[in-house]
Amino acid sequence: MTATWDGLGLRWTVGAGTEVTVEETGTGAACPPVLVLAGGLCVVTLVPPEDQEAWPGCAVFLRRLRDHAEDLAALLEARAGRREDAQG
Repeated sequence: MTATWDGLGLRWTVGAGTEVTVEETGTGAACPPVLVLAGGLCVVTLVPPEDQEAWPGCAVFLRRLRDHAEDLAALLEARAGRREDAQG
């Protein structure tokens, strides 16, 4: 996994050793779990807002992220399949 600044923002390239986990940060509402993407020397942590009233909106965002990650995975698999078909 590599992270670079491309002028528009952070570009994170997924590598073979990249992991995604949910980590507990402690007990109770003051220490919500976080989503951690880690690989190599880079770590990206998605942290819920401190205000619990905003947590439902955060859940909506995370579901959108999941859905769009599924869309991207399907596109990548389809394109990789076409490449294999063309080479085979």
